[in-house]
Formats: sequence, structure tokens, C-alpha cells
Amino acid sequence: MKKQGVILVIATLMAVILCGAASAADSSTIGGEGDISDVNSSEEADPILWVNVTYEYNDTINPEITVTDSDNNSVAFNKTLDSGTLYKLNFTYPGVTNGTVFNVMVKAPGYITQIKQVTVNQSGTDPFVGNADFNMQATENYKLGREITKAADDLLDFDNADDVLCITTAGLVYRNGTTTEDCLEGILNGSHGEISYGQGNLLTFNSIRTDPLDFCFIVRNGSLLTAAFFKNGTLIPTYFGTFSAIDQTLWDNTLKPALGDNAFGYVSIAHAWKEGLSTDILRQAAYHGHVCLGTISGQAMVSLLLKYFPPGVYGDDGELEATSYRAIGVPGNSDDDAFGYSLDLTPGKRSYVGYFTEEDSVVGFIRWCASTNLGTLIIMKFNEDVVTQLFKQETGITAYSGIAAELLFNSWLIDKLENDPDSLVDIILVYENITPEIHNNLTGGVDSKNVVADALGLDMDYILSQGFINVADQITATNYETGNLTPEQIRDIGINAANMAIALFAADGITLEMDSSKLTVFTSAGYVRVNGQVVDLTMDGLYQILGSRLSRATLLPVHNARYNQLYFQFSFENPNGTVTTKTIYYDPETGNLIAKNESACNIEQVILYDPPYDALMAWLWHNHVCGGSAPGYYITNYIYENFPIGENESYAYIGTSISCRDDIYSYLLGISPGEGSYLSQRMTSDSTGKTIGILSIYDSETDTTRIIVIEYNGPKFKDGSNIYEEWIKIYKGDYSSENLLSPPSVNKLQDTYTNGHTNWNNLGSSSNSIEDAMSLPKRSKADVIRIRGGSQTGSNTGSLISSNGSGTGLHGFSNGSLNGSGVNVSAATVTNATTSSVGESGKSYEVTKAGSEGSGDTPWSLYALLGVITVLVLGAVGFFFKGSLFGE
Repeated sequence: MKKQGVILVIATLMAVILCGAASAADSSTIGGEGDISDVNSSEEADPILWVNVTYEYNDTINPEITVTDSDNNSVAFNKTLDSGTLYKLNFTYPGVTNGTVFNVMVKAPGYITQIKQVTVNQSGTDPFVGNADFNMQATENYKLGREITKAADDLLDFDNADDVLCITTAGLVYRNGTTTEDCLEGILNGSHGEISYGQGNLLTFNSIRTDPLDFCFIVRNGSLLTAAFFKNGTLIPTYFGTFSAIDQTLWDNTLKPALGDNAFGYVSIAHAWKEGLSTDILRQAAYHGHVCLGTISGQAMVSLLLKYFPPGVYGDDGELEATSYRAIGVPGNSDDDAFGYSLDLTPGKRSYVGYFTEEDSVVGFIRWCASTNLGTLIIMKFNEDVVTQLFKQETGITAYSGIAAELLFNSWLIDKLENDPDSLVDIILVYENITPEIHNNLTGGVDSKNVVADALGLDMDYILSQGFINVADQITATNYETGNLTPEQIRDIGINAANMAIALFAADGITLEMDSSKLTVFTSAGYVRVNGQVVDLTMDGLYQILGSRLSRATLLPVHNARYNQLYFQFSFENPNGTVTTKTIYYDPETGNLIAKNESACNIEQVILYDPPYDALMAWLWHNHVCGGSAPGYYITNYIYENFPIGENESYAYIGTSISCRDDIYSYLLGISPGEGSYLSQRMTSDSTGKTIGILSIYDSETDTTRIIVIEYNGPKFKDGSNIYEEWIKIYKGDYSSENLLSPPSVNKLQDTYTNGHTNWNNLGSSSNSIEDAMSLPKRSKADVIRIRGGSQTGSNTGSLISSNGSGTGLHGFSNGSLNGSGVNVSAATVTNATTSSVGESGKSYEVTKAGSEGSGDTPWSLYALLGVITVLVLGAVGFFFKGSLFGE
């Protein structure tokens, strides 16, 4: 039987090849979700429905059509493209008479689903025939993406540019209560192939729901960059001009006011793109918010780790949380986001532990050997002073003397990363034969599922006290072979995988349609490299054949470490409520594709239940679905609904009882270790109880911090129920399921305000942040301002974390709603933009160090003058009000 099965598959593959299969079937397919046997009648007829489908934007999309009868029973049919936009649906149906009505539903990505009732009639002995015209109307978000892309194209002339780049907040941002992936679909279709996921030139910031819906398009012509920036969904650019010759005047007076809090992110990423920074690192920079010394140094750490300490093994083969390294960091230095992204070392998989210790710009990695139950501890450091001095020595430029110098510094860093990463990072300590006890004390537990100690984090006093011999001078490099695949060959991998999948499913009697929402492709492309080469273009190959892509939630890049295997998992939703999955692996040694009837990831277990787009994106970040991650989206909703942030406010979070759920809400709240806005303490249940973490909301206007201690209680489901189906119902506000015995709940155990960052930073460095948070006095924001004796305006006017990531992680930034319009300035072209229906909002990542061009000594005389004025003002207030404002 096995031989017969092999022969059958081979025969099917040969048949597809001989027939010139170059795309998924879109001319003759089986439609519908039911079987004719669903309807009972003795007499059968063969009706024909002629369905004409056109699109508001003249898109070429294979529509997804379903047919039901008047009792809403599904009807199976054959679908044939007759001409251009006209489809013939023929089927057998019992009991058809003149006037029989069928319901026809047409859906397409980016368009509003339509349903029409179609009546069939017979003329003489001809078949029963019905006709329907569908003029598909675009969703509001798709329209916005198309129209803004057209406006940008009119200004920038994509066709005649050397390269095109789009950076946007769209995707996770909410507009009119929904996520904005349709905006991304509009960009992709509106750019007519100039922008695609495979080319790596559509970059999305890790935005939050209340961020502005901003779009920045950049074209490169030679070495010149020109940009058009559209603020918060407006069709008139708030900036149109150069991104190349940026001097301090243009930066201070034009770009920063026009582009807002993400100004340095747009400019630094565009310059890194021009310099040829690899597309996977560009995506990591967009996730972090910008390109900086910390980002590039973190990537250098990744390079050195793989070069000198090849991956080890945690857990059993196939274990969902297994990673090859564990990282122990100090949040706020930007580097943590680099290795977290590129090595898949996320807190929710217990692969990252980090809170505020006394170390700065230092990271520890543990590579574990499961067979010996011992590990290697590697301590790396990037020294800002050393690196900036080296830059000045080689170029004569002071790194942070202005925006122009900082961008040149970034370009220099990118060159060092590609050609000499060892010059950016020092491996200062290497300790071998680390025991489980030491591992447990540093990270909370070798076992990702079993916390045995409150994690010490990067406690160098403890590490140095163990008496290990430093063997950093004895390390040897591993030489890796670099691939030489051309872009066309990389794209062909995706094309060949898609055609192989078509043949494999056809052998099972399943026809894969182009542009179908019933087929989801999960892939490690976008994260993994093959012999050192980025393989993003495989995604364009898949789209070419199947019409699958991320903006449609049908091509889903699954977070993987850079060194993992390239795979394509094809999961098809069957009419009977099951999923058929086949995975195709790429063999980098032979170049062959190997098919298996298995799942490479398990996220296909939720696609039947239509999870929210942002929940699905968060699961991709976590790289799997599980019971531990399922509460994350529920907790995220609780935070957004109960603690919404407004103008000048930002989230940060200390995770204490670390679980898979931490990956979900850290991703969806726009917080991260690299920003200093997410801390992972990993404590035992004895220390935490049901407390899962501490949320903070910083208000930069009043310089106050709200601190909330959060407790979570899980739900109880009936035995045998599908927990993913039940959780997704809860996400959508449906608590009516009979399988839900008791609902989940989130409670706040503490809710108070403090002055500035001091108490928050103390919590971030505390050995028991929960106890310390609970001991804070109960105060309102007004209390804090009254006690401080100041006005509503806080005193914090400087940057909290510098763009190069050298600060000690004070607080992250995820700003809420803002209301304003574009700034009218003379340089380049800047216009006042009328706001759309979406309230404007902003997100500040780390604040750039770009100061005045050629700035020199600190103006101490100005500070002294301000100090004298402050003392006089305070004296006057005290005199007139007799100190009453300063009492508690």
C-alpha cells in the first residue's frame, strides 16, 4: 500500500507538471461548504448560476463564492471562469422549479462581503438559469490604503524610482473599532508590484490600537531619498521632500514637527534601507522603532553568538517552548529587542529574563546541553564610549553632534555589522559547565514550565562569586558557508512549494483556489536564513501562485530563530470543520523540497474559529498556540478597556508570574525589553500568588506614573471542550457557551500614582516588585501633584531613553490619542492636513540623541538662570499662599 501511495502521488505530480500547473485553480473548482446529500428530494436538476464580479478598484482577484438554498443548506458546485469577470456555477440540486431561490455570497480580500438572492428559471427544456451581478465595494481601510498609495505614487513616481519603501503604523492600529490590515492590502495592490512582503519594503511599526494611522513612502534614486508622509489617514502629505540632505535646521524645524514622535524611526530606517541593511533586520528595527547603536550592537551579539557558540538544545525535540539559548538582559538598551527578535528569545517562552540591575549594556546568554545537563554562560557587552571613539577615530565625526552625524554613525555601524561585528561587541566572560542550580538562580528555572526560584537576573556579584574560570580567550569560531541563491531562485522556492502543495492536495481530492481564505500558509520565511541568505522572496512566489499574503491573514510568518529550517505549512479548512495540513521543508544542502503530512507549527488549530487579526499576529510572535498563551488577548483587552491611555501617556509592564501569555500582551501593548518598557522577573508562585504583573502608565505632561498591580483568575471549561474555540468566543465578548463553566477575570490589587519615574525604577530593580508595589501609599494623580507642589505640567523635559539604547531602561513609550494637524513650515513641502475620522495619536520610541548640529559645552549659565527664576517663583508662591499648596 505504501508503494501504491507513492506511485499515486508521483503520478499526480507528473500530471500537474505536464498540464503546466503554474497557479492555483481559478477556472474550474469545486465550491460550497456542503454536499448535495444535505438536501432531500427524489428529482434532481442541474441549475446554472452566472455570477459577474467586478471590483471598485478593478482588482484582479479570484472571488470566493458560496451558495446556499432557501433553508441555508450549503450547495456544492463547480465554478468555471467563463470570461474576464463572469463565473459559471453549475450544480445538481433536487426539486428545482421556476422561481427557486439560492443565496449567493461573494467575498474578496479588501472588499465588503455581499450576499444576493438569485432566482432560477427554465425556458423550455433548457437548464434552470439564474444571473447575478456583484459590484464589490472596498472596505474603508482598503480604500484608505489605495488612495494614500496613489497620492504617494503621484508625488514620487514609483515606476521610475530605483527602489520604493513604505513604513507604516497600519495593521495593529484600530480604525473605527477594527484592525487595519486592509490598509496594507491597499498599499500592496495600489503599488502594482513595487511594494511587497517578499521584497521586504513594506515595514510596520509595532503599534498599539490607539496609535495614529500614519504612512511614509520613500523612493531612492541613486543615493537620494525623497519621502511623502501622510499623517493619521489624511490624503494630503504633511511632508513631501528630502530624506537625504538632512541638516539640523530641517530636522528641528520641519521633519520632527511634521513626522511626529516616530520621526527618527522613519528617517533612520530609510537610511538603513538605502545602506542595504538586510530586510529581516529592517523588520526588527521597525519592531523596535528605529535603527540605533543598541539595535546594531544587539545584532552583532547575534552574529557573535552564532559564530562562537553554535545553537544548543533546550527541552525535548518538538517542544513548543524549546529554544537554543536563554538570554539574561537589562531592559532599555535596545539590544534586547535585536536578539529577542532574531533568535526568538521572548519572555513568554521563558527564553528571556531581565530587569533593572546595576549592569549597563551587558547581556548574558546560556547555551544548554541537554545530554550533559550543563551549560555555557556567555557575557557580552557593547561599550558606547569605545564604539563612538572608534567612529570618530575613523571618520573624524562626533557621533551625536547632530542628526546628520547620527545618521552617518548608523551607516558606519551597519558596515561594521556586515564586515566586522567583533569590533562592536566584547565577549567579556565565558564560563563553562554551568549547573542547573546556577541556571535556576539566574533565570528562575532551566525548565520553561517549572519555576523553582525567583530569578536573580543579570546579578554579576552572584555570577562572579561562583569561582568559574573565564575562558573567553579560548573560544573558536565556526565557519558557515554563505549561500549564493539569486533572487529569482529564492522566489522559485516559494513557487515550487506552492505548486507541490496544489498537487498534494489534489491527490486528496482537494482543489486549492487562488486567493482563497480557506487556505492558510504558515512559514518560517521572514525570520530564518538559508546559508546566511534572507529568503523573504519565497513569500512573493507563494503569492504569485496562491494569492496568499499577510495582509489577508493567509500567509503567516511564524516567529523563528534565524538558524531554523525553512518550511511552508499549508492548512486547508474543510467543509466538515476539520483542517488538512501538509508541510513542505526546504533542504539547503540539496535544494530539494520535502513534503510531510504534519504540522511544523500548531497555529492551524485556531483558524477554524476566526480569531481576531491582532490575536493571530500575537500568536505568530509567540510561534504557537497553547493554553498558556490563550489568556493573553483577554488580558490585553482588559488593559485597553480599563486603563486606556491618552495624550502623552505610555504603557510599561513588569511581568512577575511569567507565562506564554506575556508574549501576547507585550506584543499587543507595544512594549518590549529593548525599549525598557517590558521587564521579566520570573518569580515562583509562592512569591506571586495569582498576581501576574505590574502595569504602569506614565504621563509625560504631569511627570506622574500610575501603578496597577494585576491579578488573573482563569476560566473553567467543560471537559472535552475546545479551549481555543471557547477563548476566541470570549475575545469577541460571547460568554454564552455552555462549555464555559466559569469565566476568567482580571482584578487590580493596587492602583496608585507616584511622582516621576523613581518608584517605577525601584520596582524594576526590586527583588520582589509585588511587595514593594503593594506597599506604595494610595494616591491619586491630583494628590501627587499637590504633594509635589507643582503645576499640572511635569518637570521631565529630557529624553528618557536615548536612541542608541545606552540608557538604563527607564520607561517605554506607547502613546495614546492625540488631536492635531500637520505643521506648516517652509522647508521642502509641508502642508496642514485635515484629520480623518480617526483621532490622531502618537507613539514615541526611544528619543533620539540628535541635538544641535555641532553642539558643544552644556549651557550651564542658562541652567543657572532657570534655577534662580524657579527659586524666586517658589518663594513667591510660598509667600502668597502660606505654603498651603505644599502640605499633604
